[in-house]
Amino acid sequence: MDSSGDFASLPLAEPAPPSLVPDAVSHRPVFSVEVATAPRFRSLAAEWRRLVRRCAEPNVFMEPAVAGAMYTATETPLHVLLAWSRRGGEEAVLIGVWLLVVGRPSSRLPIRTLEAPCNSLTFLGSPVLDRDHAVEALSAMLDAVAQHSALPKLICANQIAMDGAVYAALVGAAGRRGFRIVEIERRQRARLDAPVAGQAAPALPVSSKRRAELRRHRKRLAEQGELRQISSRKPEEVSAAFQEFLDLEAAGWKGRKSRRGRAIRNAPPLCAFAQTMIVGLARDGCAGIETLRLDGRAIAMNIWLRSGRTAFGWKMAYDEAYAKWGPGSLLMEATTETAFADGTIDTIDSCNRDTSAALAQIWPERREIADLLIDVSPGGSLRGRLTALSETLFRHGRGVARRTYKTHVKPVYLRALARLTAEPRSGAGKQGKTDG
Repeated sequence: MDSSGDFASLPLAEPAPPSLVPDAVSHRPVFSVEVATAPRFRSLAAEWRRLVRRCAEPNVFMEPAVAGAMYTATETPLHVLLAWSRRGGEEAVLIGVWLLVVGRPSSRLPIRTLEAPCNSLTFLGSPVLDRDHAVEALSAMLDAVAQHSALPKLICANQIAMDGAVYAALVGAAGRRGFRIVEIERRQRARLDAPVAGQAAPALPVSSKRRAELRRHRKRLAEQGELRQISSRKPEEVSAAFQEFLDLEAAGWKGRKSRRGRAIRNAPPLCAFAQTMIVGLARDGCAGIETLRLDGRAIAMNIWLRSGRTAFGWKMAYDEAYAKWGPGSLLMEATTETAFADGTIDTIDSCNRDTSAALAQIWPERREIADLLIDVSPGGSLRGRLTALSETLFRHGRGVARRTYKTHVKPVYLRALARLTAEPRSGAGKQGKTDG
Protein backbone atom coordinates (compact mmCIF):
# COMPACT_ATOMS: atom_id res chain seq x y z
CA MET A 1 0.00 0.00 0.00
CA ASP A 2 1.40 3.41 -0.91
CA SER A 3 1.25 6.57 1.20
CA SER A 4 -1.85 7.82 -0.57
CA GLY A 5 -4.06 5.25 1.10
CA ASP A 6 -4.68 3.34 -2.14
CA PHE A 7 -6.06 -0.13 -1.32
CA ALA A 8 -5.61 -1.66 -4.75
CA SER A 9 -3.31 -4.35 -3.38
CA LEU A 10 -5.54 -5.35 -0.46
CA PRO A 11 -8.37 -7.88 -0.40
CA LEU A 12 -11.78 -6.60 0.57
CA ALA A 13 -12.22 -6.80 4.32
CA GLU A 14 -16.03 -6.90 4.15
CA PRO A 15 -18.49 -8.86 1.99
CA ALA A 16 -20.84 -7.22 -0.43
CA PRO A 17 -23.99 -5.60 1.01
CA PRO A 18 -26.49 -8.15 2.29
CA SER A 19 -29.12 -9.53 0.00
CA LEU A 20 -32.38 -7.63 0.37
CA VAL A 21 -35.88 -8.90 -0.19
CA PRO A 22 -38.02 -6.14 -1.70
CA ASP A 23 -41.75 -5.83 -1.31
CA ALA A 24 -42.96 -7.75 -4.35
CA VAL A 25 -46.32 -5.98 -4.40
CA SER A 26 -45.44 -2.32 -3.91
CA HIS A 27 -41.84 -2.49 -5.12
CA ARG A 28 -40.89 -0.09 -2.35
CA PRO A 29 -37.14 0.26 -1.75
CA VAL A 30 -35.62 -1.72 1.09
CA PHE A 31 -32.87 -0.10 3.15
CA SER A 32 -29.95 -1.75 4.91
CA VAL A 33 -26.63 -0.78 6.47
CA GLU A 34 -23.32 -2.58 6.62
CA VAL A 35 -20.64 -1.66 9.13
CA ALA A 36 -17.57 -1.78 6.89
CA THR A 37 -13.84 -1.11 7.00
CA ALA A 38 -11.78 1.40 5.06
CA PRO A 39 -10.62 -1.09 2.36
CA ARG A 40 -14.23 -2.03 1.67
CA PHE A 41 -15.19 1.65 1.35
CA ARG A 42 -12.25 2.33 -0.94
CA SER A 43 -13.43 -0.42 -3.27
CA LEU A 44 -16.69 1.49 -3.80
CA ALA A 45 -15.09 4.51 -5.48
CA ALA A 46 -17.55 4.59 -8.39
CA GLU A 47 -20.60 4.25 -6.14
CA TRP A 48 -19.19 6.96 -3.86
CA ARG A 49 -18.74 9.45 -6.71
CA ARG A 50 -22.32 8.88 -7.83
CA LEU A 51 -23.50 9.50 -4.28
CA VAL A 52 -21.54 12.77 -4.05
CA ARG A 53 -23.21 14.03 -7.23
CA ARG A 54 -26.68 13.58 -5.74
CA CYS A 55 -25.95 14.13 -2.05
CA ALA A 56 -27.80 16.50 0.28
CA GLU A 57 -24.56 18.05 1.56
CA PRO A 58 -21.00 17.17 0.49
CA ASN A 59 -18.36 16.56 3.16
CA VAL A 60 -14.75 16.09 2.11
CA PHE A 61 -13.93 14.61 5.52
CA MET A 62 -16.05 11.56 4.65
CA GLU A 63 -14.06 10.85 1.45
CA PRO A 64 -12.47 7.39 0.92
CA ALA A 65 -9.02 9.00 1.11
CA VAL A 66 -9.75 10.15 4.67
CA ALA A 67 -10.84 6.63 5.61
CA GLY A 68 -7.66 5.35 3.97
CA ALA A 69 -5.51 7.73 6.01
CA MET A 70 -7.18 6.63 9.23
CA TYR A 71 -6.60 3.00 8.26
CA THR A 72 -2.96 3.28 7.23
CA ALA A 73 -1.56 6.05 9.43
CA THR A 74 -3.34 5.70 12.78
CA GLU A 75 -4.32 2.96 15.16
CA THR A 76 -7.79 4.44 15.73
CA PRO A 77 -10.60 1.93 15.10
CA LEU A 78 -12.66 3.22 12.16
CA HIS A 79 -16.20 2.12 11.39
CA VAL A 80 -17.70 3.03 8.01
CA LEU A 81 -21.49 2.97 7.95
CA LEU A 82 -22.66 2.25 4.39
CA ALA A 83 -26.39 2.66 3.75
CA TRP A 84 -27.89 0.83 0.77
CA SER A 85 -31.21 0.94 -1.05
CA ARG A 86 -32.61 -1.73 -3.35
CA ARG A 87 -35.86 -1.72 -5.31
CA GLY A 88 -37.28 -4.86 -6.96
CA GLY A 89 -34.62 -6.81 -8.81
CA GLU A 90 -32.32 -3.80 -9.24
CA GLU A 91 -28.80 -3.60 -7.89
CA ALA A 92 -28.26 -2.00 -4.48
CA VAL A 93 -27.55 1.75 -4.57
CA LEU A 94 -25.28 3.50 -2.07
CA ILE A 95 -27.36 6.19 -0.33
CA GLY A 96 -25.26 7.09 2.71
CA VAL A 97 -21.75 7.08 4.19
CA TRP A 98 -20.70 8.00 7.72
CA LEU A 99 -17.16 7.58 9.08
CA LEU A 100 -17.14 7.03 12.86
CA VAL A 101 -14.30 6.35 15.29
CA VAL A 102 -14.39 4.98 18.80
CA GLY A 103 -13.30 7.54 21.36
CA ARG A 104 -14.26 9.40 24.50
CA PRO A 105 -16.15 12.66 25.09
CA SER A 106 -14.14 15.89 25.16
CA SER A 107 -14.81 16.07 28.93
CA ARG A 108 -12.75 12.84 29.16
CA LEU A 109 -15.56 11.05 30.95
CA PRO A 110 -14.59 7.33 31.01
CA ILE A 111 -17.34 6.34 28.58
CA ARG A 112 -16.83 4.94 25.09
CA THR A 113 -18.54 6.83 22.28
CA LEU A 114 -18.63 6.91 18.50
CA GLU A 115 -17.34 10.19 17.10
CA ALA A 116 -17.42 12.18 13.89
CA PRO A 117 -15.37 13.82 12.49
CA CYS A 118 -12.42 11.48 12.92
CA ASN A 119 -9.79 13.68 14.60
CA SER A 120 -8.54 17.23 15.18
CA LEU A 121 -7.57 17.69 11.51
CA THR A 122 -11.07 17.01 10.17
CA PHE A 123 -13.68 19.73 10.53
CA LEU A 124 -17.16 18.49 9.58
CA GLY A 125 -18.90 15.46 11.06
CA SER A 126 -22.05 15.17 8.94
CA PRO A 127 -22.72 11.97 6.97
CA VAL A 128 -23.03 12.13 3.19
CA LEU A 129 -26.60 11.21 2.24
CA ASP A 130 -28.65 10.81 -0.90
CA ARG A 131 -30.89 13.89 -0.93
CA ASP A 132 -33.94 11.80 -1.87
CA HIS A 133 -33.42 9.21 0.91
CA ALA A 134 -31.68 11.18 3.67
CA VAL A 135 -34.06 10.29 6.50
CA GLU A 136 -34.26 6.64 5.46
CA ALA A 137 -30.48 6.35 5.26
CA LEU A 138 -29.96 7.92 8.67
CA SER A 139 -32.73 5.85 10.23
CA ALA A 140 -31.03 2.69 8.99
CA MET A 141 -27.63 3.93 10.22
CA LEU A 142 -28.88 4.71 13.73
CA ASP A 143 -30.64 1.34 13.85
CA ALA A 144 -27.42 -0.40 12.81
CA VAL A 145 -25.51 1.25 15.67
CA ALA A 146 -28.27 0.43 18.16
CA GLN A 147 -28.30 -3.25 17.13
CA HIS A 148 -24.53 -3.78 16.78
CA SER A 149 -23.24 -5.61 19.82
CA ALA A 150 -19.71 -4.16 19.68
CA LEU A 151 -20.49 -0.48 19.01
CA PRO A 152 -21.07 2.18 21.70
CA LYS A 153 -24.63 3.49 21.82
CA LEU A 154 -23.65 7.16 22.10
CA ILE A 155 -22.60 9.18 19.02
CA CYS A 156 -20.74 12.48 19.43
CA ALA A 157 -21.73 14.06 16.12
CA ASN A 158 -19.58 17.18 16.14
CA GLN A 159 -19.49 20.10 13.72
CA ILE A 160 -22.86 19.44 12.11
CA ALA A 161 -24.27 22.22 9.91
CA MET A 162 -27.53 23.35 11.52
CA ASP A 163 -28.96 25.04 8.44
CA GLY A 164 -28.67 22.06 6.11
CA ALA A 165 -30.71 19.07 5.04
CA VAL A 166 -28.55 16.59 6.97
CA TYR A 167 -29.43 18.09 10.36
CA ALA A 168 -33.13 18.04 9.49
CA ALA A 169 -32.81 14.41 8.40
CA LEU A 170 -30.98 13.54 11.62
CA VAL A 171 -33.74 15.03 13.75
CA GLY A 172 -36.36 13.23 11.65
CA ALA A 173 -34.59 9.87 11.84
CA ALA A 174 -34.06 10.10 15.61
CA GLY A 175 -37.69 11.05 16.08
CA ARG A 176 -38.84 8.02 14.11
CA ARG A 177 -36.87 5.66 16.32
CA GLY A 178 -37.38 7.40 19.66
CA PHE A 179 -33.67 8.20 19.99
CA ARG A 180 -32.51 11.24 21.95
CA ILE A 181 -30.47 14.15 20.52
CA VAL A 182 -28.90 16.76 22.81
CA GLU A 183 -27.27 19.92 21.49
CA ILE A 184 -24.02 20.39 23.41
CA GLU A 185 -22.62 23.54 21.79
CA ARG A 186 -23.47 25.86 18.92
CA ARG A 187 -21.28 28.39 17.10
CA GLN A 188 -20.76 29.99 13.69
CA ARG A 189 -17.93 29.97 11.21
CA ALA A 190 -17.27 31.90 8.04
CA ARG A 191 -18.12 30.73 4.56
CA LEU A 192 -17.98 32.37 1.14
CA ASP A 193 -20.72 31.77 -1.42
CA ALA A 194 -20.36 31.88 -5.19
CA PRO A 195 -21.18 35.19 -6.90
CA VAL A 196 -24.60 35.74 -8.34
CA ALA A 197 -25.10 35.26 -12.05
CA GLY A 198 -23.35 37.90 -14.10
CA GLN A 199 -20.66 38.70 -11.54
CA ALA A 200 -17.09 37.79 -12.39
CA ALA A 201 -15.94 37.47 -8.79
CA PRO A 202 -17.50 37.21 -5.34
CA ALA A 203 -18.53 40.52 -3.85
CA LEU A 204 -16.25 40.53 -0.85
CA PRO A 205 -17.03 43.22 1.76
CA VAL A 206 -13.51 44.61 1.54
CA SER A 207 -13.20 48.37 1.60
CA SER A 208 -11.45 50.27 -1.16
CA LYS A 209 -8.87 51.28 1.45
CA ARG A 210 -8.16 47.63 2.22
CA ARG A 211 -7.88 46.72 -1.46
CA ALA A 212 -5.47 49.61 -2.01
CA GLU A 213 -3.44 48.38 0.96
CA LEU A 214 -3.26 44.87 -0.51
CA ARG A 215 -2.09 46.30 -3.83
CA ARG A 216 0.66 48.25 -2.04
CA HIS A 217 1.73 45.14 -0.17
CA ARG A 218 1.90 43.14 -3.38
CA LYS A 219 3.95 45.90 -5.01
CA ARG A 220 6.37 46.06 -2.07
CA LEU A 221 6.85 42.30 -2.10
CA ALA A 222 7.42 42.36 -5.85
CA GLU A 223 10.19 44.89 -5.26
CA GLN A 224 11.96 42.29 -3.11
CA GLY A 225 12.19 39.80 -5.95
CA GLU A 226 10.13 37.69 -8.34
CA LEU A 227 6.64 37.15 -6.86
CA ARG A 228 4.65 34.22 -8.25
CA GLN A 229 1.61 32.17 -7.28
CA ILE A 230 2.03 28.44 -7.94
CA SER A 231 -0.77 25.86 -7.97
CA SER A 232 -0.02 22.22 -7.08
CA ARG A 233 -2.57 19.68 -8.30
CA LYS A 234 -0.83 16.42 -9.23
CA PRO A 235 -0.30 13.99 -6.33
CA GLU A 236 3.49 14.18 -6.57
CA GLU A 237 3.36 17.99 -6.66
CA VAL A 238 1.01 18.08 -3.68
CA SER A 239 3.20 15.67 -1.72
CA ALA A 240 6.30 17.83 -2.21
CA ALA A 241 4.42 21.05 -1.49
CA PHE A 242 2.91 19.56 1.67
CA GLN A 243 6.35 18.85 3.11
CA GLU A 244 7.22 22.48 2.41
CA PHE A 245 4.00 23.54 4.14
CA LEU A 246 4.87 21.52 7.25
CA ASP A 247 8.24 23.30 7.47
CA LEU A 248 6.65 26.71 6.96
CA GLU A 249 3.99 26.11 9.63
CA ALA A 250 6.50 24.72 12.15
CA ALA A 251 8.74 27.76 11.66
CA GLY A 252 5.92 30.11 12.69
CA TRP A 253 3.92 30.76 15.84
CA LYS A 254 2.28 27.32 15.79
CA GLY A 255 5.66 25.66 16.08
CA ARG A 256 6.70 27.48 19.25
CA LYS A 257 6.77 25.61 22.54
CA SER A 258 4.44 28.20 24.03
CA ARG A 259 1.76 26.95 21.60
CA ARG A 260 2.14 23.39 22.94
CA GLY A 261 3.16 21.99 19.57
CA ARG A 262 0.10 22.94 17.55
CA ALA A 263 2.09 22.66 14.33
CA ILE A 264 1.25 19.43 12.51
CA ARG A 265 4.90 18.39 12.29
CA ASN A 266 5.13 18.45 16.11
CA ALA A 267 2.60 15.61 16.38
CA PRO A 268 4.01 12.61 14.43
CA PRO A 269 0.80 10.49 14.38
CA LEU A 270 -1.27 13.43 13.11
CA CYS A 271 1.49 14.35 10.65
CA ALA A 272 1.43 10.86 9.13
CA PHE A 273 -2.36 11.02 8.89
CA ALA A 274 -2.30 14.47 7.27
CA GLN A 275 0.31 13.50 4.69
CA THR A 276 -1.60 10.36 3.74
CA MET A 277 -4.94 12.16 3.62
CA ILE A 278 -3.80 15.12 1.53
CA VAL A 279 -1.96 13.02 -1.05
CA GLY A 280 -4.88 10.57 -1.21
CA LEU A 281 -7.35 13.41 -1.75
CA ALA A 282 -5.09 14.87 -4.44
CA ARG A 283 -5.05 11.48 -6.15
CA ASP A 284 -8.86 11.64 -6.22
CA GLY A 285 -8.85 15.23 -7.51
CA CYS A 286 -10.07 16.59 -4.17
CA ALA A 287 -7.07 18.60 -2.88
CA GLY A 288 -4.60 21.20 -4.01
CA ILE A 289 -2.05 23.62 -2.59
CA GLU A 290 -1.64 27.28 -3.54
CA THR A 291 1.78 28.81 -2.87
CA LEU A 292 2.96 32.42 -3.01
CA ARG A 293 6.67 32.36 -3.81
CA LEU A 294 9.25 35.12 -3.60
CA ASP A 295 12.34 34.25 -5.66
CA GLY A 296 11.25 30.62 -5.41
CA ARG A 297 10.86 30.64 -1.64
CA ALA A 298 7.41 29.90 -0.19
CA ILE A 299 6.19 32.85 1.87
CA ALA A 300 2.52 31.76 2.10
CA MET A 301 0.74 28.46 1.46
CA ASN A 302 -2.94 27.56 1.42
CA ILE A 303 -4.25 23.97 1.33
CA TRP A 304 -7.79 23.59 -0.01
CA LEU A 305 -9.96 20.49 -0.24
CA ARG A 306 -13.02 19.78 -2.35
CA SER A 307 -15.96 17.39 -2.50
CA GLY A 308 -18.80 17.86 -4.95
CA ARG A 309 -19.52 21.56 -5.40
CA THR A 310 -18.10 22.64 -2.04
CA ALA A 311 -14.52 23.69 -1.28
CA PHE A 312 -12.97 23.60 2.19
CA GLY A 313 -10.18 25.86 3.41
CA TRP A 314 -8.13 23.32 5.35
CA LYS A 315 -4.87 24.99 6.46
CA MET A 316 -2.78 28.10 5.79
CA ALA A 317 0.73 29.16 6.84
CA TYR A 318 2.99 32.12 6.05
CA ASP A 319 6.56 33.27 6.61
CA GLU A 320 6.51 35.63 9.58
CA ALA A 321 9.57 37.46 8.24
CA TYR A 322 7.21 38.98 5.64
CA ALA A 323 4.26 39.49 7.99
CA LYS A 324 4.10 43.26 7.54
CA TRP A 325 3.21 42.72 3.88
CA GLY A 326 0.42 40.25 4.66
CA PRO A 327 1.43 37.39 2.32
CA GLY A 328 -1.35 35.19 3.71
CA SER A 329 -3.99 37.82 2.92
CA LEU A 330 -2.58 38.30 -0.57
CA LEU A 331 -2.71 34.58 -1.27
CA MET A 332 -6.22 34.21 0.14
CA GLU A 333 -7.47 37.10 -1.98
CA ALA A 334 -6.02 35.54 -5.12
CA THR A 335 -7.40 32.11 -4.23
CA THR A 336 -10.94 33.31 -3.57
CA GLU A 337 -10.96 35.38 -6.76
CA THR A 338 -10.23 32.28 -8.85
CA ALA A 339 -12.15 29.65 -6.85
CA PHE A 340 -15.45 30.36 -8.58
CA ALA A 341 -14.02 31.04 -12.02
CA ASP A 342 -15.18 27.83 -13.74
CA GLY A 343 -18.60 27.68 -12.09
CA THR A 344 -18.03 24.29 -10.41
CA ILE A 345 -17.92 25.58 -6.80
CA ASP A 346 -20.98 26.89 -4.97
CA THR A 347 -19.44 27.74 -1.61
CA ILE A 348 -16.19 27.68 0.37
CA ASP A 349 -16.29 26.51 3.99
CA SER A 350 -13.57 28.19 6.06
CA CYS A 351 -13.33 25.18 8.43
CA ASN A 352 -12.59 27.65 11.26
CA ARG A 353 -13.80 26.80 14.73
CA ASP A 354 -15.79 30.03 15.12
CA THR A 355 -15.97 33.68 14.07
CA SER A 356 -12.85 34.66 16.03
CA ALA A 357 -10.76 33.59 13.01
CA ALA A 358 -9.45 36.22 10.60
CA LEU A 359 -11.56 35.04 7.65
CA ALA A 360 -14.72 35.99 9.54
CA GLN A 361 -13.66 39.63 9.15
CA ILE A 362 -13.78 39.50 5.35
CA TRP A 363 -16.19 36.68 4.46
CA PRO A 364 -19.80 37.80 4.93
CA GLU A 365 -21.72 34.54 5.10
CA ARG A 366 -21.93 32.29 8.15
CA ARG A 367 -22.38 28.56 8.62
CA GLU A 368 -24.03 27.61 11.90
CA ILE A 369 -22.36 24.57 13.42
CA ALA A 370 -23.43 22.42 16.37
CA ASP A 371 -21.95 19.57 18.38
CA LEU A 372 -24.58 16.95 19.13
CA LEU A 373 -24.86 13.89 21.34
CA ILE A 374 -27.08 11.13 19.94
CA ASP A 375 -28.25 8.36 22.26
CA VAL A 376 -29.51 5.40 20.24
CA SER A 377 -31.10 3.75 23.27
CA PRO A 378 -34.89 4.17 22.82
CA GLY A 379 -36.02 7.03 25.04
CA GLY A 380 -32.45 7.76 26.10
CA SER A 381 -30.26 6.17 28.77
CA LEU A 382 -28.75 7.19 32.09
CA ARG A 383 -25.31 6.98 30.50
CA GLY A 384 -26.44 9.32 27.75
CA ARG A 385 -27.86 11.86 30.19
CA LEU A 386 -24.70 11.76 32.31
CA THR A 387 -22.52 12.28 29.22
CA ALA A 388 -24.69 15.15 27.96
CA LEU A 389 -24.51 16.90 31.34
CA SER A 390 -20.75 16.38 31.61
CA GLU A 391 -20.13 17.67 28.08
CA THR A 392 -22.35 20.71 28.53
CA LEU A 393 -20.69 21.74 31.80
CA PHE A 394 -17.21 21.10 30.42
CA ARG A 395 -17.82 23.16 27.26
CA HIS A 396 -19.38 25.99 29.27
CA GLY A 397 -16.47 26.07 31.70
CA ARG A 398 -13.94 26.03 28.89
CA GLY A 399 -15.74 28.91 27.18
CA VAL A 400 -15.76 30.98 30.36
CA ALA A 401 -12.06 30.31 30.85
CA ARG A 402 -11.25 31.40 27.29
CA ARG A 403 -13.28 34.60 27.56
CA THR A 404 -11.75 35.43 30.95
CA TYR A 405 -8.25 34.94 29.60
CA LYS A 406 -8.85 37.09 26.50
CA THR A 407 -10.71 39.84 28.35
CA HIS A 408 -8.80 40.10 31.62
CA VAL A 409 -5.64 38.01 31.84
CA LYS A 410 -4.04 38.61 28.44
CA PRO A 411 -4.38 42.45 28.48
CA VAL A 412 -2.83 42.63 31.97
CA TYR A 413 0.01 40.35 30.89
CA LEU A 414 0.70 42.41 27.76
CA ARG A 415 0.70 45.70 29.70
CA ALA A 416 3.07 44.26 32.30
CA LEU A 417 5.35 42.92 29.59
CA ALA A 418 5.37 46.31 27.85
CA ARG A 419 6.36 48.07 31.09
CA LEU A 420 9.11 45.57 31.82
CA THR A 421 10.62 45.96 28.37
CA ALA A 422 10.25 49.76 28.40
CA GLU A 423 11.76 50.45 31.84
CA PRO A 424 15.32 49.27 31.04
CA ARG A 425 15.37 51.46 27.93
CA SER A 426 14.05 54.51 29.77
CA GLY A 427 16.51 53.89 32.63
CA ALA A 428 19.38 53.67 30.15
CA GLY A 429 18.27 56.92 28.56
CA LYS A 430 18.23 58.75 31.91
CA GLN A 431 21.66 57.39 32.82
CA GLY A 432 23.03 58.50 29.51
CA LYS A 433 21.65 61.99 30.01
CA THR A 434 23.15 62.21 33.51
CA ASP A 435 26.52 61.05 32.30
CA GLY A 436 26.40 63.64 29.58
